[in-house]
Amino acid sequence: MGIALTIVGGLVLMTIAAAGFDYLGRRAKAAPADAARTRELERRLESLEARLEDRDERVAKLEGELAFLNRLLEDRTGGNGEAK
Repeated sequence: MGIALTIVGGLVLMTIAAAGFDYLGRRAKAAPADAARTRELERRLESLEARLEDRDERVAKLEGELAFLNRLLEDRTGGNGEAK
């Protein structure tokens, strides 16, 4: 019984190894075609990150200006809700 399990286990392992190497071989063949697309996607991602960073800077600037305007409005009302 033990020898039968060893033989079956060996056959299963050989099948898994062959399938794994077949997968790796196919992936290696497809890599050159995917390389150009990958570079294009990386370029687009960098562009989007730059736009996001620019937008974040603009939002931070606007938030600072808004806080300044709120302080000015609070100073004009004197804290009682009426303009001086």
